[in-house]
Amino acid sequence: MKSIEEYSVKLKEIADHAFGYGVDAIGIEQFKNGRPDSWDEKILTKFKKKCHEGFKIAQKLLIDEVKYYQLFLREHTEQLKEFRRQRNEIKENETKNKINIIKQRISTLFHIADGIAWQLIGGQIHIARRFYINQNSLKFLDSSNIEHTIKVSDSINKKPENFALITDLTNFVQLGDLLVRQGNKLRIMELKEGKVNKIIEGFLKTNKNNGLVFNEQKLEDKFDSNTVKQIKRIQRQQERAKKAINIINKDEGVDPVTEENITILTPSVPTEYYYDELREMYEELKTKIWSYKVVDHCVNIGMYKGKGLGMADFAIKQHLETYTKNYIIIDWLSITNNLSEPIFAKPFPPDFIIDILTGKVKVIIGLDMDVFIELFNSFGLNTRWLSEKETTKKKQNTSMKGMVIINKKGIVVNLPSNQEMIIYGGTISKIIYDSISPTSVALSMLSINNGK
Repeated sequence: MKSIEEYSVKLKEIADHAFGYGVDAIGIEQFKNGRPDSWDEKILTKFKKKCHEGFKIAQKLLIDEVKYYQLFLREHTEQLKEFRRQRNEIKENETKNKINIIKQRISTLFHIADGIAWQLIGGQIHIARRFYINQNSLKFLDSSNIEHTIKVSDSINKKPENFALITDLTNFVQLGDLLVRQGNKLRIMELKEGKVNKIIEGFLKTNKNNGLVFNEQKLEDKFDSNTVKQIKRIQRQQERAKKAINIINKDEGVDPVTEENITILTPSVPTEYYYDELREMYEELKTKIWSYKVVDHCVNIGMYKGKGLGMADFAIKQHLETYTKNYIIIDWLSITNNLSEPIFAKPFPPDFIIDILTGKVKVIIGLDMDVFIELFNSFGLNTRWLSEKETTKKKQNTSMKGMVIINKKGIVVNLPSNQEMIIYGGTISKIIYDSISPTSVALSMLSINNGK
């Protein structure tokens, strides 16, 4: 397996193509002339085409790297089974550590693809959430129809203004085989191979009852049981993609996962990020081995390098435990597995981002939930801990999946309109991974509520 140095170099190469190709083509000075949508049409067109060119190069490199590491993952997984059979605990633990490293590297490579997808959807988290259906199984490229997918992707990518992203390279795009940007249009493509799939495709196109529910008897009369299952599976996939794109285009519709009607509401207040604090910490780390800041009295951030790495696992944790037993603590490297703004969108130089992704720099974020609740209350959002009994009752509701529970207790916000809102992981993700200040989250809630 590649050394950490070789891995870092390759990661940097792929990331430069994915996130710097367009910028290098037009020059960083161009960004001082305002947002891209205010640029001269000729410059904007060149920028988009160069971005797509970089995406295409990065995607080919990603395919090779992911296949490389997935081969090692398979080999080490088989070795682990053998060491367990032999009851060789030393070799078992060594192999477990290697597997964890391999999985993290694969996840980081997927995170680059997530960063490309993030650019294709304009950095809109509500769109990203429509693509995620909570399937956690690892996708092995050599066991999927990857060659066919690559062929179709290459065909679409022949035009400079087009880009087709292979979704099996991403963590959060779990609908379709390709996420395609053609001009200003975004769509999801489902690719099926084989004679049976061709028959199914034709059946679905001509069937008037093209919904999730078919006449069971008619299907069974026409097809065998395996084909019936395949028809239903493909139809579910098509319906999910259709619902996701509908919400993207209209900001309302039926959620492809929960099947609930949703409306995307835009807060009337601008979103405030704590990017300035992150920049200051980066600057401090140039001459120090650690840096520490607090945002809105409840977000504790520690940044460590070199000899300071030894502090990362306990410093923030010990500090929080001095004041509260109700806290959340996160190693920022876990952003590679989270549905959020990618790390490549953060206000850091590319080399520093690679240092975080390869463990040379550690960022730990701890959220004091008691102070968080006090902050929300100070803005007129009546926020409190639920009792254990209340929390258990809420958990029984299937729509409460993902609610934040700390020490067996959830958190509820009673809005000024008397609506009750449970705090979910998405709210915490905005603060920890999207770098949005808790004050901004509170004000956004108030603005949407008042807008209703």
